[in-house]
Amino acid sequence: MMEVQGPFATSLLRAPPRTFPSSGQVRAPERPRRSPRALALGLLAAYRHRGRRCARTALEPDEDGGSEASAPSSACITPIGPFCPYRSSACAWDSELSKGMSDLTKDSPEFAVEMGRMQLDVQMGREPDAQRMGQLADKLEQSYEKWNGLMARLRLSSDFQSREYFKLTMSHLDGRSMEDLGKMVKYQIDCMRAVATGGLIPPMPAGVDMTPPKEGLPSAAAAPPSMTAEPFDSSAFTNDVVKEEYAALCRDHRQVINMGESYGNFDPLGKIAFLDQLEKIEERWDIFFGRLGLLGALSPEYKEQSEEFLSSMGLSGSQLRWLHKEGLGFRVQVQG
Repeated sequence: MMEVQGPFATSLLRAPPRTFPSSGQVRAPERPRRSPRALALGLLAAYRHRGRRCARTALEPDEDGGSEASAPSSACITPIGPFCPYRSSACAWDSELSKGMSDLTKDSPEFAVEMGRMQLDVQMGREPDAQRMGQLADKLEQSYEKWNGLMARLRLSSDFQSREYFKLTMSHLDGRSMEDLGKMVKYQIDCMRAVATGGLIPPMPAGVDMTPPKEGLPSAAAAPPSMTAEPFDSSAFTNDVVKEEYAALCRDHRQVINMGESYGNFDPLGKIAFLDQLEKIEERWDIFFGRLGLLGALSPEYKEQSEEFLSSMGLSGSQLRWLHKEGLGFRVQVQG
């Protein structure tokens, strides 16, 4: 019997929410009122996947990449890309999309446990529960259909953040297309149903690489550690200049995200101008964190949590920024 992996839908979406903690006296980017497991949509899983490749190939950013020059003095994670606390209306924490992703990820741990038990039964020479196997096949099919529909909405959206999430999620497929992914999932479902009914295992789909990624799919137990600490010491905002700079940066970042909701309607020059504005925001965050790092105003606990988080991804701080800007290449692709 073929070893049946967990559903691609839930494994790709198994990423914890990322919120940017407040910073004492200055109002920070809003923390969501609830804590859904979705809407990172595999972004962190994608970074972990690429991070392992970095570790194997000793990938480091080029001197021309500029990541070291503009990077914070510490390995702290800044609120950019998948760590951005601001959400467009399409990707808001209480949006229909977020709720759909949350519904998908709720059943992920239970599904993984059930599949693990059945695979163990097969390895031990015991017959798996046919009825339960059929139920799991139905659940996998439903999950994939929902996930595929949500991915289509992200891909076709005019919102930049939605397209950004789609491209980063696709980067976790190890070069496979959505069509190949669908064939792989359908084959897994057919195998499970064959076991449940005592039928013959169907032949593998032609032209599809069924080999799982070398790193394996992420599991619930492998979720990266959460980050809950405040990034800055309260003393950082006793200076009015720092307060004003921080408030302006938060305001400008929010405005850029809102502007990106019409990204799909921009002409080519407008898209380039938007990406330039977004990159400037990210550079400003790097500079802001770097300055506070030199002043010793970054929270030791936050720095420690950042290091733990990066370690779980298999990345250094500079590699994370390099992957975000260049390695995944989503900003070139997302212009279309």
